[in-house]
Amino acid sequence: MRSGFKHDRHRLSDHEREALWFDVRRATLGPGAVDGTPRGSFLPALATTAAVAGLVLLAVWRAGPERIDAVRRAPVQAPVVVEVAPVVAPPPRAEAGPAQTVARTGDQGAGTAAPPPSPAGLRGRVVDSETGEALAWATVLVRGTALSTSTDANGDFFFPDLPREAHVDLMVQMLGYDPVDVATDVPADGRLPDDVALVSRIVETLQPFDVEGAEYMVEVRNAVTEHKVSSETFEKYAIDSVEAALSKKAGVATTPGRAFVRGGRSGEVSMSIDGAAEPMPRGSAGAAPAPGEYRLQRPGAPAGSVTGGTQPPNGAQAELMYFESAGVNPFVATEDDALSTFATDVDDASWTMARNYLDRGQLPPPEAIRVEEFVNAFDAGWPVQDEAPFRIHADGSASPYGKGYRLLRIGLVGQHIPDEERKPADLVFVIDVSGSMAREERLGTVKRALHGLVAQLREGDRVGIVVYGSNGQVLLPLTGAENRDLILGVIDGLGPGGSTNAAEGLELGYRMAREAQQPGVISRLILCSDGVANNGVSTEAGGILDAVRRASDEGITLSTVGFGMGNYNDVLMEKLADQGDGNYSYVDSQEEADRVFRENLTGRLQTIAREVKVQVEFDPARVRRWRLLGYENRDVADEDFRNDAVDAGEVGADHQVTALYEVKLEDAEAPEWDGVDLSARRGGDARERIGTIRLRWEAPAHDTAHAGMVTEIERPLRRGDVSADAADGSLALRVQTVVAEFAEILRGSYWAKGRDAAALVPEVDRLLLEARNAGGYDTEKLADLRRLVRQAADLAASQPKR
Repeated sequence: MRSGFKHDRHRLSDHEREALWFDVRRATLGPGAVDGTPRGSFLPALATTAAVAGLVLLAVWRAGPERIDAVRRAPVQAPVVVEVAPVVAPPPRAEAGPAQTVARTGDQGAGTAAPPPSPAGLRGRVVDSETGEALAWATVLVRGTALSTSTDANGDFFFPDLPREAHVDLMVQMLGYDPVDVATDVPADGRLPDDVALVSRIVETLQPFDVEGAEYMVEVRNAVTEHKVSSETFEKYAIDSVEAALSKKAGVATTPGRAFVRGGRSGEVSMSIDGAAEPMPRGSAGAAPAPGEYRLQRPGAPAGSVTGGTQPPNGAQAELMYFESAGVNPFVATEDDALSTFATDVDDASWTMARNYLDRGQLPPPEAIRVEEFVNAFDAGWPVQDEAPFRIHADGSASPYGKGYRLLRIGLVGQHIPDEERKPADLVFVIDVSGSMAREERLGTVKRALHGLVAQLREGDRVGIVVYGSNGQVLLPLTGAENRDLILGVIDGLGPGGSTNAAEGLELGYRMAREAQQPGVISRLILCSDGVANNGVSTEAGGILDAVRRASDEGITLSTVGFGMGNYNDVLMEKLADQGDGNYSYVDSQEEADRVFRENLTGRLQTIAREVKVQVEFDPARVRRWRLLGYENRDVADEDFRNDAVDAGEVGADHQVTALYEVKLEDAEAPEWDGVDLSARRGGDARERIGTIRLRWEAPAHDTAHAGMVTEIERPLRRGDVSADAADGSLALRVQTVVAEFAEILRGSYWAKGRDAAALVPEVDRLLLEARNAGGYDTEKLADLRRLVRQAADLAASQPKR
């Protein structure tokens, strides 16, 4: 090894040599050798001195130039070399400088064991920048990866899978605070040296307002009712089994040996058997029962026995569900009214709602059934429309509902727009984060569905997020789809709490959309809620609906997505979507949420027409009477068909709208028409033409070339469109026919008297088998229909006969 020792640089001066000589002499011969005190013999001392001096020079030569410099700078009175072992240089001290550190490291042999590695992972703490208090439930994610976590009650977070010295970019965010980015290498000890401090921000809120109320007087004349009963009354209400008693309790549906419980309140009294209270399934007295299935039989006890059957605990009615019935369309004599006018509806929420009820072991309320939404939930089978905005179709067959009647199906097919040609979109999500959204994992379902939606957004799309509980807050201004990590981070940070101030949430959402509105860009709000507005100045639906209607006229549409059972306002959610020229969907599962967000909010996002109205004119000479199945709450006065100020429906790209009519045709060969020239009334095809279908719509605001332009088209309706044989209909026609009949039965329609769900089971089985053999139809949806028809038949059979 080369020492790098340079004599011309490290030669001792005369003074240094003299001082070194005296120090060595004093150490070897004693103090007297310096001051002249005689000693016994000089030669031995001289030999010893020479040996020691040689050792000193050898040690200095091995230490290298840096050590020499250190020795030269050291105080002269420190004889370090002499007072240690004579053949080993003193070990370098830690404070000697960088040069010594390098020398010491180089001295380690190849076989020296390395220090053990510190454990992997990264820990940190999130605090408030002003108070220093720990922030619980802040979201921490690692950019560019799928890693994310939340802080605990002490503000601490931990990523266990990060290797030591790896570089990571963290993003920390929390509701009410500005997000913070932290770029760091994972320290050796696995902990961030400094806490992550978040700065609170003032969220955008509405101006304060005062709410004034006045007490109103209620006159109570008599709070007691009196009714005389006879022995026949007791016989009428007598029961001989637990099942029969439970069937009279709201919220409970029974089959032999089983009860399906929707839910209950914790404050109600549990049932008892022979004076003994039954234990709760959840293990605590007074607890509400878990929704689900309960067996009504103790081990060894006969089912149905009053002493042996088990009562379900707290068979309590769940919170109210708000529905509204618009009645059932009657048959109309064509000579009295030949026109049928209605607004289009592409919603399917009623179908999903009914499915949720049946899956919970209950028949849905009749008011929750809308026939047109059942029908439009299933594929109509019409060909794709690639050119004009709309194409009108018509077909039909013999009606299965009444002898001598025909079933007429009218279809409207919206233009197909490829994904790459869709206009850019500004999507503002107004998300309900009130306390009720914590139930049934509603908010969690929203968050997971939003993850899937964000993945489908294209360049040019933007996303904004407004939440509302007791107050509305803007969490994310409109942000480009390329900032996916930021958008997903805000979504992951959503948490429930507070009451439901839907009015303020919608107001903030509309404000964001208005400020960013651009020509040629789709502007839409998507409201995700359980549909109850119980706080705010505009809690009454009228105030909210007026604001939604005004925004729709400005080109900002509103779609609603409903979640949950119990305290759900179906009426408000549907009206909001209708007034907002959007779609209303209901979600009963994660799969349904993914479908709704994938198909309705992105795949069919672009509106091709608004204020869409349909008018069918029947020829009294050919059609004796007619009845429209469904669309009761979408009815439009005949004289308002061309009144463009009257609200109607919205249709998006690829949407298909189906309307079913039951018609009674006049006999074309009847003697009364012999010799009558009908061509003067209806043209050359008068003997075959039975009516006319008209369609009218307005171009949406984002269609800058045609915005506000109103178009009307029509198609003749001929006898040849309607077959006389039910078997001649297409598979899609027969499926939608059965679905419509199922809806009529569930809502207890007058026109479905004498028919029940059990009678539909064989027909649905045949349709499913045919679809599986032929291919090309959604067999999964058909299997869903078969399951629900069977469930409805079983539930209906368990109900007491009226």
